[in-house]
Amino acid sequence: MTNKKIPWSLIIRFVVTAAVLLFVYISNRDGWPEFRRNLEHSQFVWLLAAFASYAITNLLGVWRWYILLKNCGAYMPLSKTFRLVMIGLFTNNFLPGAMSGDVIKGIYATREKPDMKPTVIMSIVMERLLGFGAMFIVSTALILNRYEKLCATPLTNISVHIYLALFAVGMIVLALTKWTNIARIFPFWKKLPFQNWLSEAGQAYQVFIKHPACFWGGMFLSAFAHLFLILTFYFISLALTMNLDFFDLAAVLPFIAILTIIPATINGFGIREVAFQQFLLFVGMTKTSSATLSLCGGFIIILFGLLGGPIYLRYKTTPTATPDADNPHSASDSPNDKTRS
Repeated sequence: MTNKKIPWSLIIRFVVTAAVLLFVYISNRDGWPEFRRNLEHSQFVWLLAAFASYAITNLLGVWRWYILLKNCGAYMPLSKTFRLVMIGLFTNNFLPGAMSGDVIKGIYATREKPDMKPTVIMSIVMERLLGFGAMFIVSTALILNRYEKLCATPLTNISVHIYLALFAVGMIVLALTKWTNIARIFPFWKKLPFQNWLSEAGQAYQVFIKHPACFWGGMFLSAFAHLFLILTFYFISLALTMNLDFFDLAAVLPFIAILTIIPATINGFGIREVAFQQFLLFVGMTKTSSATLSLCGGFIIILFGLLGGPIYLRYKTTPTATPDADNPHSASDSPNDKTRS
């Protein structure tokens, strides 16, 4: 009998998640009557609108990934792309951070396209890069709209300037990645292992960056996905009859989104609640109300992710050779084929 190793890292993250949520509970113990009151008087119609808005956010993400896969030569039908995204969202309910489900999605996707693993993985990376790029562009405009108000509070003041610095760095990196010969920028690149994989991934990345449908189409869809994510939490605030301005909420959500990526707790729980409590102080919102807003948003995220459970349980991988017969693009369009030629 083989001894299975205990996944200590996962256990530690469950413990951290429970500890942070316990801290949120203890620090707001006197305000829980307010928490119950908010829930008891919540308006179901707005909660339904929030769920629909979050669904649109993810459906736009499905379309974005479909476009990326289609144009890099790793075409998969839209229905299969949807199922893989739902599997990622379902497994993300049990994994650390707010984006760990992408790993599971990537594993399933590479099994579908075993001869194009680097390209498929790069499509997921590019999907997230486009998402962050669009978030930075949209959120920077929204942050600047509330710049003076944000700078009036120490925490949001520091966060704004860190965020703007990250935005500048992101734009510089994006400009540098337009160069086709990355080895000239980073001399150590050629010394890295798995050069074939890196070469194919690099070619796929260049396809994504230079292809209008991939780059601008993906950026456009990402921008709308980010707006619908903001609307998700705004609709929840309306459901809870909170007097919260849309632009005030939109200005701090990017800070919270970045923090929930940290893989310290399961699906960002605990970190999200503490972040909401701290960042919404700049509009005078009580910590209990902020925690209520965050927990309701987390519940919608979990509920939508659970819809992927039946898909996860019934999904069977069907590997397909490249180029796919249904792919409208020729084999020469695939960066994978360019690598082999």
